Amino acid sequence: MKRIRVIRCVVLSFNLFGVASILAQNPASPQQPMRPQQPRPSQAQAANQGHVKTFAGKIAKTNGKYVLQDLSSASSYALDDQKTASKYAGKVVLVTGVLDSNTNTIRVQKIDTAA
Repeated sequence: MKRIRVIRCVVLSFNLFGVASILAQNPASPQQPMRPQQPRPSQAQAANQGHVKTFAGKIAKTNGKYVLQDLSSASSYALDDQKTASKYAGKVVLVTGVLDSNTNTIRVQKIDTAA
């Protein structure tokens, strides 16, 4: 009978030791509450957080790249979406997007023909 108690104590000690070592190795132990990861905003969400504006002008090709030529101020803006811009080459359009003033580039969200 005494031998069974000793065996039970030894087994219980090993079990407690094993659980304690597992908890010590687990970085997400109950003592440290887990925080959910903050999702990163997508490019569209990041653009929505900027100053979305509509720019009017004509799509032209300058130095092998499509740009928006502002007809009222004679300035031009680089466009980051060359594939979409190519569909409107030579047309007067409305470009919706965010202007990166450092690079004078419009981060295009959409391009529509002007009415």
